[in-house]
Amino acid sequence: MKQTVYADVLLVVNFFINYFLLLSVGRITKSSFSRTRVCLGAAFGAACSLTLFLPPMDFFIEILIKLAISSAMLLIAFRMKNIRVFGRYLLVTCAVTFGFGGAMLALWLTVAPRGMYYRNGTVYFSLSPAFVIFVTVVCYTIITLAGKICRRLELRSGECSAVIRCEGNERSLRLMYDTGNLLTEPFSGLPVIVARRNALGGVIPKGFPTEQSNGNLRVIPYSALGGEGLLCAFRPQSVELRVGRRRNSVECYVAVSDTLESEYDGIINPKILEGQ
Repeated sequence: MKQTVYADVLLVVNFFINYFLLLSVGRITKSSFSRTRVCLGAAFGAACSLTLFLPPMDFFIEILIKLAISSAMLLIAFRMKNIRVFGRYLLVTCAVTFGFGGAMLALWLTVAPRGMYYRNGTVYFSLSPAFVIFVTVVCYTIITLAGKICRRLELRSGECSAVIRCEGNERSLRLMYDTGNLLTEPFSGLPVIVARRNALGGVIPKGFPTEQSNGNLRVIPYSALGGEGLLCAFRPQSVELRVGRRRNSVECYVAVSDTLESEYDGIINPKILEGQ
């Protein structure tokens, strides 16, 4: 029995699947990414789906080609700092792909038992594009929610570490999650980490807080049980948060406190890691 494959449907459906797959990878890894680059990566993957029309390939060659395509999609969609980061992204991509594939296969078996065609590592559904896109969005939602649940379980430990870099200096801090710390920088809306001055050491900019010519210094109003006040904050060159084996680069301000009383070096709002 012959199966008719429409190239335009194949390209459109695979573009949407790849787009949401890459979005899932970005959400799970908590990386900052450009929607334009994600679209380009999805478009590249969609173009590669045309391998469906090539003669049947050996299984191992098929696997190598799929790994090469996945690697290229990741390099297009995300900025990779080193090979270790790339390896982590590739592992997450494989896990997400299996999740997508399993969910779509389950829905196909229960909802539309006909019209599926597989060749050279590419699956073609003889279904309406709207149905496949709907299933893809459902899968993306499930995977995103699962990622949030996993992050919330990680946050139960109550602490994380952060590496702050500024003006060529670097400092590692031990931070405590504090749901009462809802501070954000008023103009950018970026979250604020409150840290003890003596824990920050050399990462505090020179002349802080009297010299504000570099534009990185801000005054953050706060309200607490003990009253209200102002905290001087600066925007570091980079902040890497570490929770277990997870590494996340985040954009934030660091407020310097002379009165913070804690066994930790500072406090952080858990929503920074939750991506909210």
